[in-house]
Amino acid sequence: MLGYTLAGAVIGAAIGSLIPPGHLFWFAIGAGCGWLAHRYANYRHF
Repeated sequence: MLGYTLAGAVIGAAIGSLIPPGHLFWFAIGAGCGWLAHRYANYRHF
């Protein structure tokens, strides 16, 4: 789970350097999406 969340947060921070409103917003969105991706992956495969 930490891997998905961390990967999403890193991708979000990278997007935040290019698109407003900034790093922290996209970091949080990315972390949330990573968490949701993990939940979806576990739901679909187990």
